[in-house]
Amino acid sequence: MPLPVPVSPAPVSPPRTSRNSALTEAHPELECGIGAWDKLLYGNHRFVVEVVHVGEEAQETHLPASAHRVVIPWRRQDHHPASVDVIIVSEKSGTRVRNVLVEEASRESGSIIFEAVDGLGMYFVYYLPYAMLGKPHYPQAQYLPHRPAAEPAWAAAVGRSAWVPAKRELPKATVLRYEAASERDTFAPMNFTARMDELEKFHRAYGGQAFLVFPEDRLHPISMQGDLPAHWVINGPGTTFTANARPGEDYVVQLGLYAQQDLAAVTVEVTAPSGGHCINTDGVDRLGRPWQRTLALRAGQVQALYVILPVPRNAAGTTVEALVRITATGISATGKVAQYVEVTLDVAADADTEPDGGFGDPRLLGRLAWLDSRVAQDAELVRPFTPITLDESSRTLGILGRSLRLAESGLPAQVTSTFTTAVTATDGPAVELFSAPMRLDVEGIDWTHGQLIFTEEGPGRTSWRCSWTGRKEGKSALTLELNGVLDADGAVSYSLHLSSEGTVDVNDVGLQLEFWEPAVPLAMGLGVPGGRRPESLDWAWDVSAKNQDALWLGSVNAGIQLALRDGSYERPLNTNFYREKPLVEPTSWANRQQSSGDAIVRGGVKLHTAGGMVTLNAFSGARTLIAGEPVDFDFRLLLTPFKPIEPTEHLGKRYFHAPENPADIKAAGATVVNVHHATAPAPFINDPLLTRDSLRNYVAECHGQGLKAKVYNTVRELTFRSPELLPLLHLDQEIFSDGPGEGHIWLQEHAGSGYVSAWFAPNVDDIAVVTTGESRWENFYVRSLHELAKGEDGIDGIYLDDIAYDRHAMLRVRKVLERACQSRGVDGPEIDLHSANQFTAHDGYASSANLYMEHLPYVDRLWLGEYFDYHTTDPDYWLVELSGIPFGLMGEMLEGGGNPWRGMVFGMTGRAPAVDNRPLWEFWAASGLESGQMQGFWDPQAPVRTSHPDVLATTWVTEHGMVVALASWVGETEDVTLIFDDDAAAQEVVAPGIPGFQSAASYAPGQAITLEPQRGLLLTIGY
Repeated sequence: MPLPVPVSPAPVSPPRTSRNSALTEAHPELECGIGAWDKLLYGNHRFVVEVVHVGEEAQETHLPASAHRVVIPWRRQDHHPASVDVIIVSEKSGTRVRNVLVEEASRESGSIIFEAVDGLGMYFVYYLPYAMLGKPHYPQAQYLPHRPAAEPAWAAAVGRSAWVPAKRELPKATVLRYEAASERDTFAPMNFTARMDELEKFHRAYGGQAFLVFPEDRLHPISMQGDLPAHWVINGPGTTFTANARPGEDYVVQLGLYAQQDLAAVTVEVTAPSGGHCINTDGVDRLGRPWQRTLALRAGQVQALYVILPVPRNAAGTTVEALVRITATGISATGKVAQYVEVTLDVAADADTEPDGGFGDPRLLGRLAWLDSRVAQDAELVRPFTPITLDESSRTLGILGRSLRLAESGLPAQVTSTFTTAVTATDGPAVELFSAPMRLDVEGIDWTHGQLIFTEEGPGRTSWRCSWTGRKEGKSALTLELNGVLDADGAVSYSLHLSSEGTVDVNDVGLQLEFWEPAVPLAMGLGVPGGRRPESLDWAWDVSAKNQDALWLGSVNAGIQLALRDGSYERPLNTNFYREKPLVEPTSWANRQQSSGDAIVRGGVKLHTAGGMVTLNAFSGARTLIAGEPVDFDFRLLLTPFKPIEPTEHLGKRYFHAPENPADIKAAGATVVNVHHATAPAPFINDPLLTRDSLRNYVAECHGQGLKAKVYNTVRELTFRSPELLPLLHLDQEIFSDGPGEGHIWLQEHAGSGYVSAWFAPNVDDIAVVTTGESRWENFYVRSLHELAKGEDGIDGIYLDDIAYDRHAMLRVRKVLERACQSRGVDGPEIDLHSANQFTAHDGYASSANLYMEHLPYVDRLWLGEYFDYHTTDPDYWLVELSGIPFGLMGEMLEGGGNPWRGMVFGMTGRAPAVDNRPLWEFWAASGLESGQMQGFWDPQAPVRTSHPDVLATTWVTEHGMVVALASWVGETEDVTLIFDDDAAAQEVVAPGIPGFQSAASYAPGQAITLEPQRGLLLTIGY
């Protein structure tokens, strides 16, 4: 989750007013402007009213002389105006008016009597005040309930005014204008609703049409989806759109589609010499394939359509024309109906040509074209991966440090690793995982396998296919189409498409894997925390509560993750949001069946250990296979480790997790800066391009000090500061996850409903919405990274705070950043992944390392994270869940700064500036540790061990001697001796003084070393 940031109090300024010419015509009756006030006291909206005289008849009628009536045409979109409080404040003194009586409050207008406490002058009517409830970073705002505050006698006196003669009515205050607390908060012009009489006139004029189209300026994104903006109703729909454009830009035409009856099969066709399309219905999917959809609307629904029209770069001084044809099938009408909009763009003759679509001003929405980006959609390699080798005669494919031999079926027959036990190289002895080839067993079926056909799609990808046939005695024939894909990182994806010629009952369809027991001492997943493999496991599907579909088995230098999927797989939400969008249960593997009125899940996973083997059976249970209803038994394997760990690189790149003064950061000993969101260079979450200039300036300062600079940037949520947010909300939950809405008040007032509210950073007033996971937003994200990374002042990498996309997108991310670094001749990129411990109830009990394993080939370090236990967990948990070492990574600690002594055994520290690592960094440099050869306790060849099995030693062999990190997992103070595999035993052992870590000490050869629980030492030998 995002890290907490310092919270600054909301500024309290004297009320002020400014006018925005773009908004002055945005309300049918009033001017609109921007003011400044404390939003947390009064809300985001107000009307300015003026008291110009006091009623002369007040004494004759016994009415308070200062009582005035005002009728405000507020044109609200909230449905219960009478339930919301009204606050009135005098401009002259800033006094809140207590005598306020709301006579009537409808969506159209409000009639209010108030006491002009300061006589003539201006008064502010705040009509949507709210309270921010819930957690500071996950607020739940609510409008303040109506609370009568007027003195009873005053209220009784003014209440009689309705029965006095008209000439003795209360004097009326004049409504001057509407104001919002900021341009982003304003309801002008898109959120003022039409009056009933306006709607009646509108429907009389256009009631016979199935739908209407309203061209709208792209600077005014459509917000409301259940109400019509007042100016649409008053001015009517349109069939033409004319605007000014610049050469080279991707011009966005915004069209509001209003359904007057239920509509189906809505399509949008664009005819233009320069091309064009509607992003709602056409585009490029996240895998680079053509993407199309039709829309369906309910009667009364407003749907924003966004048409991208590329303006040729050589079109300066000309006109670009296009015809947009919208067709739909009306549910209650006959046949298709169509509407046309003629678009004319006058291209400026004296404007500079816009590079790359003209995204420079995000308010113009040109970045929406990035939803169709094909950047980095290729099968090329990234470092350190090597081209896939293929020996068809033996059906063996080779990748970095691993090989995959296939059986005749196309399923794996053997997985072999040559990673060393130190995981620092790939030239170790071969380790085989399987004791028998993998099988897909269908009860009672003997399969005949067709020819295995390979396709080399590029240096980074090879695929194969095979057809199986089989017949159960006396039953219909079965066929299975197998498609497999190996990527150079070690991901193996299988699609098994099982179909039947007729009805066949089978007792089970299951995947059988058999491992050599010594090869898989460790495990993680399916409810098993990372650590020592259990002897047995009996697991069943429960996606409502468990974000679990994958199990990893292995050791530090050889392993495999099995993830069970089918064709309906959708990436779930994570990090506090799992239950808003959980896993989609795989129909094939889970095999949910109705029995006596109850649903029974027959599928699951069993693991048992016997006879030197570990057997893993993913079963689906009894089912009936029906002709014409094929079943997809898909799964994915990840072969680990993905790459060698690089201790020298890891320790030499010292992270500073705050964008402070680069000179000070360098002086502190760090070499890499993380620019978090909610900070000055990049204040808004997951759209750092919004402040591109300030970010690039800061990166340039870092580069000037010899530092690398990375920026927080993920896709899990998106800031409301992105101008694209409202348009993206009109893409039918393609980009944003469906949910309960609510959350921050801005979202309730502008996004409506059907979203999941996310992180709020009060210090920069930044609000976010949760994305849905896998969508075209990945295209946008990858394209934006290209912009962030290019040029001398481009970023050197990214900081990922959890990941909401799959490994395909992660590979594109790596390619874009790596190619940008190569283009400017620098080493990189740097990508680090942070995650809180997700093995919790609200996260679905998913170990973070298992959940994100598919991304680890392209990550440089881990930072796991909040809520991890560094003190009571055992070394196997550290190794598998925290360190990253079995997967080719190294990491850092977060929660409470971690345990520095245990951390050093894995090459881990806390992260500066929250932890002062300077004493350790200075020791690393002075001792040569950071350039030494690391051999961890997990390596049987490690040169130093201890006399106690729960006191572990990791050694760095340097040009000066050895540095040994000791850490205790013993529950009490323990005396241990060092055990050497060479003559180093005869040398003195020294514990140098390291402030905050250890006091200086020395030990004679063979002398016992006393270690307190949960602590350790750094020792030098031979120095």
